[in-house]
Amino acid sequence: MIRAKHNKAAEFLYRPYVKRLLKSGFNRFILTNDMPDLSGEKGIIVTPNHFSWWDGFLIEYLMRRFTGRKLYIMMLEEQLKKYPFFKYLGAFSIKPGSVKSVAESLKYAEEIARSESAYLVFYPQGEIQNYEVDQVRLKKGLGFVSLKKNAGILIVAFKIVYCNEKKPDVYCRFHDKLLKLKTEDDIKVYEKLFLKNIVMLNSDVVSGKGTDLLA
Repeated sequence: MIRAKHNKAAEFLYRPYVKRLLKSGFNRFILTNDMPDLSGEKGIIVTPNHFSWWDGFLIEYLMRRFTGRKLYIMMLEEQLKKYPFFKYLGAFSIKPGSVKSVAESLKYAEEIARSESAYLVFYPQGEIQNYEVDQVRLKKGLGFVSLKKNAGILIVAFKIVYCNEKKPDVYCRFHDKLLKLKTEDDIKVYEKLFLKNIVMLNSDVVSGKGTDLLA
């Protein structure tokens, strides 16, 4: 397993780069509501929908705007070997075909999920899927980390929207509060709220509400 190795020099180079990247790719980055209160939380697992190549860049930029915690995000080992720079920003690897690697990666994720200075990004879909709610399928895995460590779960939804400009807008919405998953029934409730947050983001897009984070 490849572990994350946060590096200040890498972050210094990355931050202006990602701002330019987002501005070149999008007209606006609209947050439609406020982030829930994270104060007093030890561990946080951020669970965005996974629908595009942009997802990792979007969540890192968003969370950096509102929290001083360090990013940790799981990547396929073959991809992290191809792009090793990302380990200096918080990426660590998983190799789905290896039981040993998966166990090691989940154990590492559990350590991160109890840290007060970090947040763990976990994509419950497990793969890129169509944005539409009726095509979103969540996979098991979140419970292995969250039930053991009782970390706060932060649901986030993103959507790319083309309007009257050459470049699209990207919209984002947080679920109203952090969740704690203590039982299997809680995970079922989480799944419903994950989908509901996407539906509510659709309504926010129609209403045009929100703040541009690229302004």
